[in-house]
Amino acid sequence: MEKSGKIRLLSGARLLLCAALAAAALCGCSASPGGAKGPEPSGGQTASTGAEPVKLEQYLLKNRGIAYDQSDYPKLVGGEGIIDLTSEFDCNVDHSYSTDINDIVVSGGKLYLANLNTPSFNGQSLWQAGVLPGSDVVSWHMTYDGEMGSLYLKGGAGYKVSARPFSALPLDSAQSTLFAKVYRYAADGKTLEDHTAEFLNAHKVYTNGGPTIVFIGEQVYLLFPAQYLDPDTTGWNWYRDMGWREYIAFDLDLSAIGGETPIRLFNCNILMTDRAFYELYYASEPLDDSDAEAQLAPDGSVSPYFPSATHPNCPLALRRITLLTDFYTDVRCISTGSVITDDYTILPIKDIITEGYGDYDSYSPTSFDTIR
Repeated sequence: MEKSGKIRLLSGARLLLCAALAAAALCGCSASPGGAKGPEPSGGQTASTGAEPVKLEQYLLKNRGIAYDQSDYPKLVGGEGIIDLTSEFDCNVDHSYSTDINDIVVSGGKLYLANLNTPSFNGQSLWQAGVLPGSDVVSWHMTYDGEMGSLYLKGGAGYKVSARPFSALPLDSAQSTLFAKVYRYAADGKTLEDHTAEFLNAHKVYTNGGPTIVFIGEQVYLLFPAQYLDPDTTGWNWYRDMGWREYIAFDLDLSAIGGETPIRLFNCNILMTDRAFYELYYASEPLDDSDAEAQLAPDGSVSPYFPSATHPNCPLALRRITLLTDFYTDVRCISTGSVITDDYTILPIKDIITEGYGDYDSYSPTSFDTIR
C-alpha cells in the first residue's frame, strides 16, 4: 500500500477591519497599547543619538550609534494613498525566481507589484497591475512572480488572477469554493460536526504557509486538511484525505491578548490586535504527524480523524512583540521582510522581531519554527 494518504501538515484562510484598525492607522494617535502614553517628543529632541527615540526608526538608529538625521534606511516611494494598515503583502513570492519584484500587494481593491529594495517602476516602489473585481477581499494567494493566483471576495465569489498581464477570471463557485467543508470536534473529541456555513462567512482567511488562519468576529481559528482513519489499517495508523478543501478547525489560544481584539495577520505569523502585535510560535516542540501520541483522541484511543482533537502536531501560541507594540502607532504596514513606518521608512523586520531568538535562529515570515 502506498503512503499517498499519509498524514501531513498543511504547508501552504479577512476580518473587515474594524474602527480600531482605522484609528490605529491614524498618525495622530498618541496613546500606546494598553492605554499608556506612548513616547512623546521632547523640546530637546536633536539629531544626537543620545536623545530618546520617538519613532521606531530612531530606536534602531540609536542602537546602531547613528544620528537620527543620518539615517540610511530607504523610503517606500509612491506609497501615499496605497499603503496603510489594511494593505496586504503576499509573503509567498519566490525571491530566487522573481528578478524584478519582491512583493505583491492588495490594497483598496487593486493589485500592485512591488520592489521595496529598489524603486524600479519609473522610480516608484509600487506599480499597479490592475483593478480587482471588488475591494472586499477575504482571501488571496499569488505564486512565483505574480503570474497566477486566486482571490475570493466577501460573499464567496472566486477569481483566477494573473498579475502580468493582469486578468481576473471568475471561478466556478461549485468547483472552486474557498471551503468545501469545515468541521469541528464535538465535546467527545472524536465526532466531527459540520461548521461550513460559519466559515464561509469569515472576514479574513490567510493561506500564507502552515495552517490556514481564519478570522471570524473576535475569534481566530487554525484549519488543517481533514483526514480519516483508514478502516483497513493494521499495525500502522493510516489516514486518508477526506476531500478537496475539507478542513478540521481548532481555536487559536488567545489568552495572551487578554481583552484585546484580534484584527488581522501579517506574514504567516504576526497577529495584530487593536493595541499590540503578537508572534505565532510553537509553544512546545510539535509532534511529528506519524507519532502515535499525535494520533490519540482525548480518551486515549486512536483518533478516527486527523489532526486529533488536541492537535499536538501544531501547538501554536502567541507572544507579545515588544518593540512593535511599543511603537504601535508608528507602524503603517508590514511586508515580508520589512516594517513600513508611518512616514514610509522601510526597516528590516529581522532587527525588530528578536525576542525568543538566539545566535543560531531568527525570525522567519513563513515559519513558526524557532530554529532556521
